[in-house]
Amino acid sequence: MQRLLDAAAALRSVDTIADEIRRLDEVVQGFLKFSRPEDLRLQPVSLESLFREIVPIVQPEAERAHVDLRVECDAPDVNGDPAMLRQAFLNLALNACQAMPNGGTLRIRCEAAGGRRVAVSFADTGVGIKPEHLSRIFNLYFTTKVKGSGIGLSMVYRTVQMHDGEIEVQSTPGAGTTFRVLLPQA
Repeated sequence: MQRLLDAAAALRSVDTIADEIRRLDEVVQGFLKFSRPEDLRLQPVSLESLFREIVPIVQPEAERAHVDLRVECDAPDVNGDPAMLRQAFLNLALNACQAMPNGGTLRIRCEAAGGRRVAVSFADTGVGIKPEHLSRIFNLYFTTKVKGSGIGLSMVYRTVQMHDGEIEVQSTPGAGTTFRVLLPQA
């Protein structure tokens, strides 16, 4: 009987170690991408097409969290690297879903903005970001998530910078958060 308990405990330990190795690998890969970003491949990017690719990836996470996902994307093309923008927008959308553990609404909206720019907003009705954390959310390795790496929002910030864009965040604890990305129009 003791051997069965020892074997079960050993298997649980192996699973924990494997999970932590995967997490550490994600951290290292993210750090490498952050320190040596891919070459930008700027081209006209249809945000509508980009979100057609992103929504099927985000939808299962939204459904698990009981999040109503709404996408309104009628905007001019942006000048960008489609792969990098896809990853940044995917990160923002998934983070928003995770910020609503009791359900809510995630509204993604693309629209023309002044100065030949395009605004992409991710507005959630989640838990919000504490004011004392707001100034640090784009810092590499800063996270409030138990299993977070603190790389995601740093990569989003870096991607937006590389595209000569801007990112703004407004948050009210208990009411939600809005990330607004401004990118150059193609």
